[in-house]
Amino acid sequence: MSHGAARFLSADLRNARPRGRAWLAVACGAALACACGMSKHTAPTPSPTDGTGGEDTSAGGTSGTSGTSGTSAQGGTGASGGAGGSTGGRGGTSQGSGGIATSGRAGTSAGGEAGAIGVAGSASAARYALFGAPLLFAPTATGFGVSVVLSVGDPAMLTLSVREEGTEAWSEPLAPEVRASDLAEWHVDGLNAGTRYEYDVLGAEDANLVDVERVIYQGTVTTARPGGSSFSFALVSDTHIGADLSFTNQGDPTILAQTSAAIGALDPDFVVNLGDMLDFHEYGFNDPPPDGSITRAAYLNYRNSFGRTLGLVPHYAVIGGWDSESGCNSAEEIDRSRTQRLLYLPGPTPDTYPQGGSPFEDYYAFTWGDALFVMLNVYTYTPTCHLLSTYPGLPDDWTLGDAQMEWLRTTLENATAKWRFLLIHHPVGGNGGNDTDSAYGRGGGRAAHVGEQEIVHELMQQHGVQSFFYGHDHVFTDMVVDDIHYSLPGSAGAIWLFDSSETGYTTYWADSGWARVDVTPDDVHVQFLAAGGDLLDDYTLE
Repeated sequence: MSHGAARFLSADLRNARPRGRAWLAVACGAALACACGMSKHTAPTPSPTDGTGGEDTSAGGTSGTSGTSGTSAQGGTGASGGAGGSTGGRGGTSQGSGGIATSGRAGTSAGGEAGAIGVAGSASAARYALFGAPLLFAPTATGFGVSVVLSVGDPAMLTLSVREEGTEAWSEPLAPEVRASDLAEWHVDGLNAGTRYEYDVLGAEDANLVDVERVIYQGTVTTARPGGSSFSFALVSDTHIGADLSFTNQGDPTILAQTSAAIGALDPDFVVNLGDMLDFHEYGFNDPPPDGSITRAAYLNYRNSFGRTLGLVPHYAVIGGWDSESGCNSAEEIDRSRTQRLLYLPGPTPDTYPQGGSPFEDYYAFTWGDALFVMLNVYTYTPTCHLLSTYPGLPDDWTLGDAQMEWLRTTLENATAKWRFLLIHHPVGGNGGNDTDSAYGRGGGRAAHVGEQEIVHELMQQHGVQSFFYGHDHVFTDMVVDDIHYSLPGSAGAIWLFDSSETGYTTYWADSGWARVDVTPDDVHVQFLAAGGDLLDDYTLE
C-alpha cells in the first residue's frame, strides 16, 4: 500500500468479535523508550518494578542487564548521571531487553534526556521495543495515521486494533505498511467524526500474524470534529532538537518534555509545531547535515523527547529553517532531510484533506470544527539565502513561490469556516530590530506590509483570517494589525531568547512555553503559557 492511502478496517468496530489478550501497562514519558516482550500467557501482567540499568557510556547503554521486572517504559534505574546516563543504557525491562541505543546527557534514573541513536543493546528476551511513543498524524473525520519506530523487533509483525472508547469490541488486527526496517505505519479509516477511539499496537508471536498475544502500546485519539463542535489545540515552536543531545548549542529537550507533559494534561485534539523542530548547529549556521542518517536521528530524538503525548495527541508540522529543507540548499541537500521527515514525521498528503496541498507534505490545510487551519512553508520555496551576517538576503525577498501562493489564494477563496488561521514559521517578509534580523524574517506583525507578506496580509483581510500564528523569534508576543492577530507562542526548547534589539518588539515575554487555543462556535480563546504553567497573556476572538 502506498504512503497516504486509506486502510479500511476489516470489521465493523461495533460488531467485531472481542478477543483475549495479555495486557501490559506502558508509561511512555519524554526521553523514554517503551519495551515489552512476547508471552503466550493471557493473564494480566503485574505492575513492574525497577531493574538494573545499562552501562553508563557516552555512546549509550551497551547491554542492559536483565531486571527483576524493569519498568516497561524505562527499563530500570540505570546508573545516575554521566555522559551516558540511564537513558543511555535502558536495560532491564520486565523481560530484560538490553540498553536502548541513546546517549544521555546528565541523565538520572528518572529523568535522563534522550540522546542520539547509537547501537542497540542486546535484547535476548524481548521481541519488541518501541523507540518512544507512537506518532499520531493526519487525523480526519473518518480516521487517523499511526507511526511506530522499533528499536527491537520486526515492524512487519506488528498489528493495530481500534475500538470506540467505552465499547468492548475491537476491530480485527490491521497489518502495517513497513516503510523502513524499524518503521511501521497504519492509516485507519471507516470511523465516526468527533469521536474518541482507543488503539492498541500489538506484537505477533509468528510471522503469519496469527497468534497476537501482547499489547505493546495503548493510546487514544479523537477524529476531526464536525462544525458546531468545541475543541482545544496546542501550539509549540522552535524546539531545536539535534541528532546528538550531548551537543550543547541547540535546543534543550527537557523544556520540550516539560511542555509536552503540560500539553498532554490538557488533552487537546492536536498539537502544531510552528517550525525549527530540529537543529544542526554542530555543522554550522543553518548548514544542512552531511548525511540523512543525522536528520533521521534528530527526528527520532524529537519524537522521543516529545514523549507519550505524541501517542495521544495528533501532531502537525510546519517547516522552519533549521529543519534543513531551505531553498538556499541544493536539491540533494533538501531531499536528504525531506526524505527522513516523510518517513519519521509523516503528515497530510494532498489527498488527505479536500483543500489539497504539497506532495511533500510541507503546506496543507484542513478544517476542524468551525475552524480552518492553513499551514504554509516560507523556507523551502525561497531560493535566496538568509543566513544573518554571512548571506543576509533582503527583508522583502522571502516568497511562498507561485504554486503555494495560488494554492493559498484558492484555499481562502473557498473557505466557509467561521474561524480562519494561518500558521507559518515566520512572515513572508521581515521587519526586526535591525537590518540583519529584518532580512532574517524577524518582526512578526511589524512585517505585515513588507514584501510578499503584504500580499498574504491583504488576502487575510479579504477573506476574514483572524490569527496568523508563527514562530522564529523565540519569545511570546501578540500584535494586532488591521484586526488580525500576529501571535507568537514562545519557544519549546530553544536556548536563545531574543530581545527587542533583534526582534523589534516592545511588548514580549522572554520565556519558554506554548499556547493553548480553545475554539467554540462563539469565540476563540488564545492563552500564552510559560513552561512552568504561568499565564503570560491571552486574548479572545468573538
